[in-house]
Amino acid sequence: MLQQILESAVQLLWGRGTVAFTLLCGVYFTVCTGFLPISPKRLPTVLRKTVGSLFEPRKKNDGVSPFAAVSTALGGTMGVGNIVGVGAALALGGAGSIFWMWVGAFLGMATKYMEVFLAVQWRQRDPSSCSNKGGPMYYISQGIPNLLGKILAVIFCVFCALASFTSGSMTQTNAIAQSLMESFSVSHLLCAIVLTVLCGWVLSGGCDRAVKTCSKLVPVMSLFYLLGCGYILFRFRQNIPTAFHEIFAQAFSPSGTVGAAAGFFTAMRVGISRGIFTHEAGLGSASIAHACSDAKTPVEQGFWGIFEVFCDTILVCTVTAVAILISGVPLSPSSAQAAFGMVMGDAGEKMLSVAISLFAFASVISFCLYGQRCVEYLFPKSKTAMRCYRMLFLAGCATGCFTQLSPVFLLADLLNACLLIPNLVALVILSPQVFSKTKDYFLKGGNKVCSSVRSNPKTSSNGFFSSLS
Repeated sequence: MLQQILESAVQLLWGRGTVAFTLLCGVYFTVCTGFLPISPKRLPTVLRKTVGSLFEPRKKNDGVSPFAAVSTALGGTMGVGNIVGVGAALALGGAGSIFWMWVGAFLGMATKYMEVFLAVQWRQRDPSSCSNKGGPMYYISQGIPNLLGKILAVIFCVFCALASFTSGSMTQTNAIAQSLMESFSVSHLLCAIVLTVLCGWVLSGGCDRAVKTCSKLVPVMSLFYLLGCGYILFRFRQNIPTAFHEIFAQAFSPSGTVGAAAGFFTAMRVGISRGIFTHEAGLGSASIAHACSDAKTPVEQGFWGIFEVFCDTILVCTVTAVAILISGVPLSPSSAQAAFGMVMGDAGEKMLSVAISLFAFASVISFCLYGQRCVEYLFPKSKTAMRCYRMLFLAGCATGCFTQLSPVFLLADLLNACLLIPNLVALVILSPQVFSKTKDYFLKGGNKVCSSVRSNPKTSSNGFFSSLS
């Protein structure tokens, strides 16, 4: 009964209107930023300021680096959605859903650029911790200085905090528990205890511990997983052209949808919604991590937003999907595990289990940061509210180990839609300032367009519910 209600709600909120609105916003942002992700004139600057900056020396006493910030954001995006979610998308929408995942990701690059830009532009300095903080709740409430801005900011915070219990904890810990049980016979109870302790350790360390952990974990886990997928691609390399043919052919063909009569729209809806679940472009949550960086210009940190979507969806999700399709395993949420097991036997299943656990734990770390930032905004001076949130988050981590996966994924999709709509509305309203400063940045040859870092909590960080806390 509950699952039927959730399915109806997801179909309603992820209907044609939401999909069309998401795509139209992506087209609008892409065109008005000068086709930033693929522009021959602008792409070299994007690459130089992202990948190229990794080879530049950095002072030890600097704050959170742009790369550390994007690693934290990638920790939140590169979770079970990149492995289990891709298998689920193939099962629900067929191979064609991957094409629409690409379309959503391409347009999502500009959307992610917009929200990261605004998060850095409207970030503020926390005098108590001497760190930066920001995100949609800040750029919405400050950039739209009226009742609409306050209402949208509160809606975002409430649903983001709730999403941290589903997308951020229950979905991820469920995947960890299931994979460790199947590959290593680790009991769900032991898994719940260990994860709760580890998450408690991260929560106790605040933003710094979350960022440092993700900046070290994300590169290692990504390389580890991609090496495993690379071996599958090598073993079935003769099937790779066929896999891409299926993706393009079934993107517009009703027959390409597995187990669904909606055909074309089902493939589109599944691909875009599942893609948003992985790269989070339009949701705004990942921009909370980007706002922690010490980047001097919102434009250059926005470039890392483009990089984030590319790595998460265009690279990792594509590799996962192709590895599944060329291996010929049945399409289901566990297809990736079946492919690893078929090619590498028991060692492959254990390898994927470790990869899923690393991906999922990185997502837990990132989302505990997002949830805490939202609670801080709503109740800026309430230690009680923060303690309650942390206890609920840890309870969600433990509960997720014993929860069925399907309802959790449906609830996560539902909350994603609730985050997407208010954030996209705010991005459209605030878009002119992003377009203007982006244009100025490139006209001046890459000179810095400085952002103002607000430091007075009385004027910039009072939460909507501060009077209640």
